[in-house]
Amino acid sequence: MRIVLFGPPGVGKSTQADLIAQNLNFKKFSMGDILRDEVTLQNELGKKIERYVEAGELVPDDIVFELVKKFVYKHQEANILFEGYPRTIRQAEALDALLSQLGLSIDVVLEIFLDDNEIFRRLKNRGYCPNCGRVYNYDTNPPKVDSICDNCGQKLVTRSDDSEEVIRRRLRVYAEQTKKLADHYNAPHVYQRIPADGTKQEVFDKISHIIYAYSNKR
Repeated sequence: MRIVLFGPPGVGKSTQADLIAQNLNFKKFSMGDILRDEVTLQNELGKKIERYVEAGELVPDDIVFELVKKFVYKHQEANILFEGYPRTIRQAEALDALLSQLGLSIDVVLEIFLDDNEIFRRLKNRGYCPNCGRVYNYDTNPPKVDSICDNCGQKLVTRSDDSEEVIRRRLRVYAEQTKKLADHYNAPHVYQRIPADGTKQEVFDKISHIIYAYSNKR
């Protein structure tokens, strides 16, 4: 099964993607994690990606697609969850074509949504681990010890792309480009909108119900 999970920044996509991967046996393609891994390497590609991320802009498709293709070929026999990709119609069409070459397709599309004011509040209240990349929300998904990463014990910081100016730009980018994915996927695929205003477990329960329902139809 291939699933696309998308939504605006701040709705908890990474948290839900981790829960899906851990509990439902999916290989997770997290665009955010993979891009941050490249940035950490500080090679030529990583530095180029870093400039786009810090400016709150989307990384160009040609860079992203090479990373996607490598992942899909490696895990084509497994259940795959795409989190943070595709973000544009062009990326969606490229992914469709890649999967088609392998006799595969996207089976389920999930959009997590939330009111913009709540998104802004959540993003201003995030902590980010500079060592392992884990993201926390101090209200909805706090670390066990205040400002300390559960995974590695590193002190949490505020991400440069969580500044007010960059948050507003990211929401505009999402509204202008990524929301069009709903129209692209709505007709031929199983498309569901899931509100993110509950606890992380409540949101996951809704997601897992949809995935199990689709699996039982196959």
